[in-house]
Amino acid sequence: MVKTNSKIPVFFCIPDITGFTKFMMSANHDFAHELIPNILQTIIKTNILDLSIAEIEGDAIFFYKTGRLPSVQKVARQCKAIYDAFNNFIASYKEIDIQNYEKYLANNQLGIKIIIHHGKISISNIEGHIKLMGEDVILVHKLLKNSVPQHNYILLSQQYLDKLKDKKVAKNWFNWDKLQKGKDHYEHFGTVPYHYIAFADVKKLSKTKA
Repeated sequence: MVKTNSKIPVFFCIPDITGFTKFMMSANHDFAHELIPNILQTIIKTNILDLSIAEIEGDAIFFYKTGRLPSVQKVARQCKAIYDAFNNFIASYKEIDIQNYEKYLANNQLGIKIIIHHGKISISNIEGHIKLMGEDVILVHKLLKNSVPQHNYILLSQQYLDKLKDKKVAKNWFNWDKLQKGKDHYEHFGTVPYHYIAFADVKKLSKTKA
């Protein structure tokens, strides 16, 4: 039996491993199949926003939170926590498996991007399995495929930015001077605008915003 709720507000935070396909195709099979699940598990442990998990795909975790939108400060901290955990985990292989580290990780072969989006969904219960449905679920999947030239970055959808009540707070926490505008065209959605920021700039910002 399928039970579906009416549309409700939702916040998406989706960490996605960049360079994943190339890594999986080129790295040692056993090493790749050990590393990636452990990276995803490490990211899940950073969940300071008490996010729910809609699904885990090969290289991405679809975090979401219904109801009240998390504060900008907490969203920025969540993104930074994910980035730091990812980098620390990769760096740990210098000690535990230097050979594979030098061959597959040392030159930033893997990176992390985070898609932040706000929209509306319906939640269906299909034989005990929770499934998110709606246009914004499709859109946030499409935003994972974008033209941002960075390897490590945060993408803030225009719909998320439009929901922020205090734009000055957003400017502080996401370092507006470093945010760049972007847009991509997606079938059925047309041109979708967003802003993005390289994690290198977020890292600098965090030192002054403890």
